[in-house]
Amino acid sequence: MSWHELSIRVPFEYVEPVSYLFERYAYGLSVETVPGQYAVLRSYLPSLSRRRLAHIEVGVKLAASIADLGALEIRELDDKEDWRNSWKKHFTLLRVGRNLVIKPSWVEYEPVDGDVVIELDPGLAFGTGYHPTTYTCLEALEDVITPGCAMLDVGTGSGILSIAAARLGAGRITAVDIDGQAVRAARRNFKRTGVLERVQTATGSVPGPAIRGQTYDVAVANISARGVGLVAPGIPDALAADGVFIASGIIVEQHAVAVDAIAKSGLAISETRQREDWVTILCRKK
Repeated sequence: MSWHELSIRVPFEYVEPVSYLFERYAYGLSVETVPGQYAVLRSYLPSLSRRRLAHIEVGVKLAASIADLGALEIRELDDKEDWRNSWKKHFTLLRVGRNLVIKPSWVEYEPVDGDVVIELDPGLAFGTGYHPTTYTCLEALEDVITPGCAMLDVGTGSGILSIAAARLGAGRITAVDIDGQAVRAARRNFKRTGVLERVQTATGSVPGPAIRGQTYDVAVANISARGVGLVAPGIPDALAADGVFIASGIIVEQHAVAVDAIAKSGLAISETRQREDWVTILCRKK
């Protein structure tokens, strides 16, 4: 059976959604970045997987209707080329903030003093920090997580923010998502990275039974402006007196919507961070 390499050039903010397509319907995933310009995603398919390729092509066409994506390129591999290893050479280290280092499991890296290394396998490529809001959330967590603190991760997705919080020293984490499939995938990621014993997972949102009666030093919701508006009213009851709420997934054009929802919920904005066309807002109780 021969194999084909799929590759596509995408803006950084579309790395995660296109990665999801590759991760779900193909085999293996690499992200090669051209700093300040774009990323190149690669994955692999056996030559007879027409149905899987069709799913990917439809998803790429939908994304291309709203973003400047390159063409989906398909290259047949030489019979002597090992697809299982060929894509790994394109997956590199990603440094975030001051000390966070996201490292593929097969890349050799000698940490320097202060490095907080998150070792990920190919299945974790979706949600590893290439999207501007994931990146700024990771930066913010590095500033607010303290040893032994409790964190609530609303809309956990791949679980990358919970994994980072655990690596930064959080002692108790609750990760919830309205998508049960995402929760199951996040649990697998927590197990792979050795943090499962510190993370309680549940299908749901805020408010909800998973967090009832609990308080958190940090709450993060990397979802959307509308999603922030839906969960913001329940955040103050979940936050400790001096707790911090990190609201993200907000495109610049919808910034005012999120700000209005946050103000109505009884939270005060302490800081706003912008990366490209996306905004992350840090809030505290009034």
